[in-house]
Amino acid sequence: MNETTLAPLGDATVEASGGPVYEGIWLVLAQWFRVPRQPPVLPKQSGEAIVSRKPAAQFISYLRLEFAIIMAVLSIAALVGCAFLIAAAPGPGLAVLLLASALLAAMVTVGLIAIRLRYDTTWYVFSDRSMRLRRGIWLIRETTITFENIQNVKTHQGPLQRLFGISNVIVETAGGGSSSEGVSNTDHQGLIEGIENAVELRDAIREKIAASRTSGLGDDDDTPSPIQPVPAAGFQPQHIAMLQEINQLLEARRSTAS
Repeated sequence: MNETTLAPLGDATVEASGGPVYEGIWLVLAQWFRVPRQPPVLPKQSGEAIVSRKPAAQFISYLRLEFAIIMAVLSIAALVGCAFLIAAAPGPGLAVLLLASALLAAMVTVGLIAIRLRYDTTWYVFSDRSMRLRRGIWLIRETTITFENIQNVKTHQGPLQRLFGISNVIVETAGGGSSSEGVSNTDHQGLIEGIENAVELRDAIREKIAASRTSGLGDDDDTPSPIQPVPAAGFQPQHIAMLQEINQLLEARRSTAS
């Protein structure tokens, strides 16, 4: 079997360019929520290569722009609402404006930190037999998908993603991947988001799928088992006697009822 090398997803090292403030916040949050910063561990066999990757660096910029658009819409809506309120009642309207401004500022701060945390906790780990995907901030979710169980692999790129040159790879499975909590992935999909070379990764995964099915990865013996003959169904004498006894009881009950 020819070895297939998965396309790189970006820098596999953990970035430490968030600055001292972010690093301090990260340490506090990591202790509070027990957020794992290192890649998840995927079982491997002797001589099997494990590849751990993260989203592209542009993924952070993409998330920030997406968040900025949402906050801009909320800010405009809040300003319009406060303007009408100030026109009707200046005193209460100004109080509401100050409260809304403080709330929006808090949302921006929390949102920017959450974006960086999301990037740092996202990992994609690949072996010759399976992949393990980790996502989440407050609730960390790990999903393991075997290549043999994958039914389809496709790419998706939205307008904002196209602006930053990144895409998503969507892996569709027959029965869903298994999570670290033992719960099936209900939508039967695995999401590899924010990568630069989605087409190359998609093709590499397809080659892994074909290799796992043709070589029988996970099976100790590639030789098909012979089909065992199925014994013909039939009633034994004791079964026939029991059925006759039941029939006699039923006829006696009908006679009594009539």
